[in-house]
This record gives sequence, C-alpha cells and structure tokens, in this order.
Amino acid sequence: MTQTLNVITLDPVWEGRLQQGLRRSAQGTAELQLNPGLEQQFLSALEAGLRYCQAEGYLKLALLVDPRFRRQVHRLIERRLPHLPVLSYAEIAPGFQVNSLYTLTA
Repeated sequence: MTQTLNVITLDPVWEGRLQQGLRRSAQGTAELQLNPGLEQQFLSALEAGLRYCQAEGYLKLALLVDPRFRRQVHRLIERRLPHLPVLSYAEIAPGFQVNSLYTLTA
C-alpha cells in the first residue's frame, strides 16, 4: 500500500545557496552560515509556502531537502517553524509517494 508524503521542496537556486552556506566548524562539524538577509528571505519564503499549502487544505507537511544539509536546515527553521519536519531524500522509505505541493523559488 502506497502512502503519500506531502512536501515542500527547494528550487535549484535555493539548494545551491544552502550548499554554498555550509562551512566546517573548528570541531569539524558542518554548519550553515547564511547572511542574515538571505536567512530571512529563506524563512519568509518557507512561511509563505506553508500558508499556501495550508490554505489548500494540506495540514501535514514536511520540507524535503538534500541530505548534505538536512540537519543544518532543521536547526535554521526549528525556532520559527518547530512543527515542520525536515526530511532528506535519503530518508523516504519505500512505499511512500512524494507529492510536491510547493517549491520555494529564489
């Protein structure tokens, strides 16, 4: 039985910006470092996407991102959007159909 996973995705420009923002910390872990304006733009675009999806009646959503920066994106959004799961493509189990409801565009 196939289950549907409703998601918000990122366009290639946003994926590139997030990839470029990854930096290695002194401890060797990857951190996302975006300038404050770009961070605000990302969060505002994501909130707009959520509002759109919710207005269409989709209340259970996830943000689907590249596995290279899933953890860092989760940290970025968790204070403003604590109930939005952030998943990577690698975490989608067999038997799930991905339904992209909205794509964040730059």
